[in-house]
Amino acid sequence: MPWAKPLAYELPLKDGRTLRTLHDARDVFSSGVFSGVTHSPPLEHAIELLIRAAETEEANDVKAATDQIVTVLQLWRMMT
Repeated sequence: MPWAKPLAYELPLKDGRTLRTLHDARDVFSSGVFSGVTHSPPLEHAIELLIRAAETEEANDVKAATDQIVTVLQLWRMMT
């Protein structure tokens, strides 16, 4: 899958990183921050949209994934 596809817009994190690609978002979701999460509908939806965006590379799918990623990052207070 083309994980190098850019997100719809950059996402600055509190730790100084900036998410720019689908790969960057995938790495954050597979990191230790989310490893103990057993059930989170917003996170599950973001992951589904992220995979769809990587599969289709369609602008509207990338935008939907990016928007949902923002929702999750804000819930976990990870964005600046």
